[in-house]
Amino acid sequence: MITLYLVTLAISFIPVVVYTIYVVAAITSRTSFPRSLELFPPVSIVIPAYNEEKVIESRLQNLSSAYPLELMEIIVSNDGSTDDTEQIAKDSMKQFSLHGMVITHERSGVNKAINRGIDHTTNEIVVITGADGLFDENTISDLMGVLTSSDDIGAVSGDMITYAEGDTLFSKSESAYRSIYGRICTWESNVHSTYCFNGAVVAFKKKASSSLNTRRGADDASMALSVIRNGYKCKYVPSAKFYELVPHEFSEQRRQKIRRATRLLEATICNRDVFSPKYGKFGMIIYPLRFLMFAVVPATFFLSLILWTLVLGSISLLYGPAFIGLIILLVLSGNIRANMLSSFIIYQGYLLVGLFNMLRDVHIWEPNKRTGI
Repeated sequence: MITLYLVTLAISFIPVVVYTIYVVAAITSRTSFPRSLELFPPVSIVIPAYNEEKVIESRLQNLSSAYPLELMEIIVSNDGSTDDTEQIAKDSMKQFSLHGMVITHERSGVNKAINRGIDHTTNEIVVITGADGLFDENTISDLMGVLTSSDDIGAVSGDMITYAEGDTLFSKSESAYRSIYGRICTWESNVHSTYCFNGAVVAFKKKASSSLNTRRGADDASMALSVIRNGYKCKYVPSAKFYELVPHEFSEQRRQKIRRATRLLEATICNRDVFSPKYGKFGMIIYPLRFLMFAVVPATFFLSLILWTLVLGSISLLYGPAFIGLIILLVLSGNIRANMLSSFIIYQGYLLVGLFNMLRDVHIWEPNKRTGI
């Protein structure tokens, strides 16, 4: 009994310590505001797109007012869409006086679509964004304000603001998750760099980046890690907003989150050699903590729940089921009001499934249901 209790405490210690560090970091993180630009640099904007006929026109219209037209090049990288994405994108480019092109290629996944889009860009600074969301009028300029503020900054990412068509446990869990996510990324940026970018709002200098692995790894994390490997820093810009519709149904959120968890884990584990003094505070502080968060905490968290159930059940037959009931109530409490405990438990589940899902090839993605933006 004593041995089981000590083992349970030891395993529980890992998630408690890791997330205590992150909570303290989020509370104490300081946000700095981007400098105002006197001269706006020319940028190329790459939009990987697959079956985006319901949203691509609105997205291009949004971009037409997000940055000076004469300084903006748009590359829509159409990844083998089977709907009217290509034609609608071409028509919208003309309608909104956007300079650039629509390139179409066989279905090969988001990473390759991004690589192909980048190959067609003509500017030194590239912005990667999604087709299913919106920038505000300051998003790109705020990204540029930080990206061009120092030669050692190679990439930047902005903040994602989510909204949903339904108010459910799963849409609320996303809201709670986002409430702390940006603060953690900001803290990491203050220490050195973050690689937990939001893929729908990323900007980078070509000289600082490398081509994405086309089969493994999330595009945003892989991009940031390549920049860090090349000796540059990656910064989070909370004022640069991207507004994205997120799933409110469990089946849709589960599919999206497991895919994202899998790809993020791939990027993290495949780049484990950055755990090195060679990469400064990122290699010795940020990466180890993220590795623990993604690859170790989910397994130890659920194992500790099983062990605590056994420990409490050995004291009284009622205590074990009562403990399980408490965990279920904590998860369901997120349906009443968004909170971090409910969101934490749900996302540990997604990460745990993502660990097993790494055995599958998930580089070809399916978009969420599109309803227009």
